[in-house]
Amino acid sequence: MPVHSSLLPAEEGWLTLFCYIYCNLLYWAAIGPSCVDFIYFRKLQLVSRVGMKEFLLALFRSSLAFLLLVAPTLGLSQQVQKVVVAHQNPWYKEEYSVLTNNKTVKQGPYQKSIGKNNLPLVRGFYSKGQKDSTWTTFYADGETLRERGAYEQDQRVGMWEFYTPTGTLAQNYDYTYRQVLFSKPITNDKCVFKVWSAEDDCRDTLQLERKPVYIGGLEAMQSVLQENLKYPVQALQRRISGTAKVAFLIDAEGNTSEYRVVKKLGSGCDAEALRLAKLLPATWVPARLDGRAVTVVCELPVVFALPTPAQKSPPSKSAKRKYVARSSTR
Repeated sequence: MPVHSSLLPAEEGWLTLFCYIYCNLLYWAAIGPSCVDFIYFRKLQLVSRVGMKEFLLALFRSSLAFLLLVAPTLGLSQQVQKVVVAHQNPWYKEEYSVLTNNKTVKQGPYQKSIGKNNLPLVRGFYSKGQKDSTWTTFYADGETLRERGAYEQDQRVGMWEFYTPTGTLAQNYDYTYRQVLFSKPITNDKCVFKVWSAEDDCRDTLQLERKPVYIGGLEAMQSVLQENLKYPVQALQRRISGTAKVAFLIDAEGNTSEYRVVKKLGSGCDAEALRLAKLLPATWVPARLDGRAVTVVCELPVVFALPTPAQKSPPSKSAKRKYVARSSTR
């Protein structure tokens, strides 16, 4: 109930007036002003027919109403606890915060970094366990942008920017409208795309109006392969090198499926090439033919190159990193 002048103690002065206004403000904030409040405020009288006990009771009721209605909104600023997790093979560190009452829910800034200098690889923000706001990914130097854009409820939204390892803009893609706004031309692309149909299997790639576009650019795809490809031990022992090819379908929605090795190299290279192809995010803008999206077969070459003699000696940590095979889509 609102606190009116009839409930005020029989005291005059600024203190009494302040207490009255305070109680009514609490009530208005919780319930909302009414005509009765307005009338009583205009006819303010500082002479009460009741004592301090009734006044305090009214104050308590107003405060309780305020807390019951406003407290839930104050609970939005939940307390968090910082977490630092160190990983090995490969080594990197994650820093983020979790809710103190539910440590499985991430809340607040997030960073993934590598090296003694904590070079940033990923920076972002979590809201109630879901990716939110701006997220930025860097290359291994911690400075060159790899990709940047916004998340909303764990989904990419709006325009995202993708960059090459040299810092050149490779692609702008709008996730909301699913449109490529800009894509750097690739003149020496060695990926082969063929139109696929259940009746005649494949048709020539030259009939395509537009090849499938890998979201992020082919250079980004190449970087994923290079960073994750590991030379099979058996192939190293036998000094096997060359190119394995993996074919897979890219359907009219941009989804991938039906992975298979179409050019074999042996000694564990085929299985590694297949693993890498499946590791790539299934994020493609579909090919177009005759004004509509179509399913195509993509043949992805994966190159296994043996380290040169200069790379094999001395056997330092950096040399071990170079001992990982290189792959190429170009």
